[in-house]
This record gives sequence, structure tokens and C-alpha cells, in this order.
Amino acid sequence: MLIEHVLECVDGIYEDMMSEHSMELEATIHKLEKVAHNDTEDFIKKGIMLSLTMCLNQVDFHDELFEGLLNDNLEHMIQYIPDMKKSMTVHISVRGLEEYIYRRMNVPCGMTLADLAYYILAAFRAEGHHLFTFVTNQGKFGCDRCEEEMIDGYAADMTLTNLDLQKGSQLTLWYDFGDDYYFDIEILDIESHQDIQSKEDVYITSGEGYGIWEDEHQMLDLYYHDHEAFIEAIDDIGLDEDDFIFDEFDKDTVNELLFEEYDFLQNVYENFDESY
Repeated sequence: MLIEHVLECVDGIYEDMMSEHSMELEATIHKLEKVAHNDTEDFIKKGIMLSLTMCLNQVDFHDELFEGLLNDNLEHMIQYIPDMKKSMTVHISVRGLEEYIYRRMNVPCGMTLADLAYYILAAFRAEGHHLFTFVTNQGKFGCDRCEEEMIDGYAADMTLTNLDLQKGSQLTLWYDFGDDYYFDIEILDIESHQDIQSKEDVYITSGEGYGIWEDEHQMLDLYYHDHEAFIEAIDDIGLDEDDFIFDEFDKDTVNELLFEEYDFLQNVYENFDESY
């Protein structure tokens, strides 16, 4: 209910502002139209929401302040829109199991590291039970549950563009700080598009292996590297092969479920109980 009122408010401000605004803001809107095209209205409304939030933190709230903030926010967006029209082809493999378990994905350059993490975990069938952090040349950027002293920043506040990645660049997603799954990510290519790329445009083009076994990294390594030792190990704890998942990678199935599983993981990490 609340979000509906907020959106109605934004729509009203948008209509009023488009009918009456300063020459400076008009010039900025024209620049925005040249790079955003059909997405111009969406960017202006995002700018309105951000500017309203900033205004509410000010003691002296007036129209000139709001329009000035909106102009600055739109100018900032204009700088980043060209990168938002780019996508990356990335190769992601499970360290130590590179030839057995990997994915190749297309992802938007403007995507946050948090969103990228949810997609990677979804692609490799992780359940989101553990912390994660990205290890990059610019530092470690972790999920919202990470303690500040563990990381240099939060993954939700950093985009791929912020990392200034190029073809051949590499970074790592470290998942589960006890079982230690490392997803090594290599940038294979960067492509420009006519339209803004969104997180709904993520697509897996190829892959191998079902994915990871949550909390069973050692068993997964044994299965691929020493099958006889794997059989002995699970027999010792009263299990057999039927207790493990050996499904092969199927591109159509994985893509069909990808956004739904991404959405689930986003909710797990961003709408969690602090007492968890």
C-alpha cells in the first residue's frame, strides 16, 4: 500500500515538473533523452525519488532545492547510462573443479555485485545459507550480513562498472567462509547494445555440471577426483550415491528457473532477520 502512494506522488511530481521547469533542467533532460531514449521517463522518476529522499533530510525544504538536486542526479545518471547499455560475457568456474563445473553467462555491466552474486549462486544451485564476498583488485565487497570489519564495502553498493573491468579481468566470489567455495570469474568480452541492459537480461549460454553441494565441498571434490574414496567416505557415514544430486547441466532448465531462484536468493540476503 505504501509503495503505491509513493509511486502516485512521484507520478504527480513528474507531470508537474515536465510542464514547468527551469531552462537548466530542460537542457539536462534533453541530454538525458539523447542517451536514454525510451527509458528517459523511468530515469527521471528515479531521479525524482532520489531527490525527494535527499530533500527530506534537509531542514530548509523548497522547490529550488528539489530541482537543483534533481538536475544534479540526472547529470550523474547521464554519465553512467552508456555503461548501462553494455553487457559482459563471463566465464565462472568452481575453483579446483574448473573442468567439471562451470557456467558462461551474459550479465549487464551496470549490475551490482550483490545481484551478480545472487545470479551466480542461483546458476550453481546454492541455497544461500552462508555469507559471501567478492575478492577484487579494489578490495572485498560482501553481502549485507557481513560485519563491516570483514570487508571493504558492501556488494549492494558496488557495480561491475565501478570496478573498471576490461576483457581479461578477473575477480572471485567467495561463498561459505567455512566450506570455502570459490567461484572464479573471468571477463571474456564486453558488448554494447542499443538499449539499457537490466538484470532480467541475464542469460546462461553454456555450462557443465549440476552445481555445488551445499555444505559438502569435500565430498564434491572426492566425487570428481577420487570416486573410490568418495564411495568409502559416504559408506562410513551411512549414505549412498542416491543421497547426492548428480543431474547434468541443462541450459534450458537452468535459464527457465534462473530469475525465480535469483529473486529467492535476493530475498534471503536482503530481507533477513537481524537475530538470525
